[in-house]
Amino acid sequence: MYKDVVQFVTACETCLAYKQPTHTTLGRMGRPKECCRPFQVISIDLVGPLPNSRKQNSYIFVVTCCFSKYCLLFPLRRATADGIVKSLEDHVFLVHGIPQTVILDNGCQFIGRECSALFKKYKIPNIHFTPKYTPQINTVERYNKTIVTSISTFVNEDHRSWDVNLPKIQFAINNSVNETTRFTPSFLVHGRELVTCGSHYINNDDSSDELVFLPRDIYAENLGHLGPVFDAVQAALWQSHIKNSKRYNLRRIDADFNVGDIVWKRCYFLSDKDSHFSKKLAPKFQKCKIVKKRSPLVYVLEDMTGRNLGAWHVKDLKLLQDRVGASSKTP
Repeated sequence: MYKDVVQFVTACETCLAYKQPTHTTLGRMGRPKECCRPFQVISIDLVGPLPNSRKQNSYIFVVTCCFSKYCLLFPLRRATADGIVKSLEDHVFLVHGIPQTVILDNGCQFIGRECSALFKKYKIPNIHFTPKYTPQINTVERYNKTIVTSISTFVNEDHRSWDVNLPKIQFAINNSVNETTRFTPSFLVHGRELVTCGSHYINNDDSSDELVFLPRDIYAENLGHLGPVFDAVQAALWQSHIKNSKRYNLRRIDADFNVGDIVWKRCYFLSDKDSHFSKKLAPKFQKCKIVKKRSPLVYVLEDMTGRNLGAWHVKDLKLLQDRVGASSKTP
């Protein structure tokens, strides 16, 4: 009788749709991004809308190099695919080279034919769209926070001046030593440290021809020796990934699903007062079917009517009761 009751309750679709899971969040941290040189892997995103500036800009298009952590900031008047394509082609691809991998979210500007045509034109082999509601996979998201914080410290009460100091913010980020790599992004990209102030050229003594801060020998010391530097950066990125994984995995368990499995996907509703709809009273999960497995952490789903729901991270899936015990034993 007990087994029958448990089986009946765990198979109740109303309970599965409305009740939160009692198991630990699914999905341990995935593998690190595979890159060994600057602008091999780039991460892109849009910040905004922001207040309409005096130059009529409302968005920031952000490009981040996943290896060097080099950031590029482009103010845009509108969040259109044409503006993004122009910035990528003219100021990224034709300046820093063609990347092997582009990481981006599922914004309508990125999934349209304009961006697809650009990636196809330059034969970029890997285009990785992040799963829905999983911004932590996109490296640029971490820098968006730093960028917005930096902008807010400049604008004070004049919020229409947010784009005035973007070049200074970009310069400051790219010439600050990164905590993980132990180098400035500018050095890893350009092979040299950029002079941040003209006072570096002022002589310490009128009778001396030596520069105070950048003697020529020291300035050129690392030029031509970037191979070992890149190896050190790659090792530092790997060690940082291991360290972050230990912290991230403390409250995560592994789970593996197969194509054809029936799963319950977390719902993300917005309340609508005009329609008398509250997300608090809406179903928490939706019954779906796995149609493709992109990786151990990302699955393409469709609902029970066959409508495609896109790619979802395993953290948004509910582990059914009969599999909780097996997954919890995973080392």
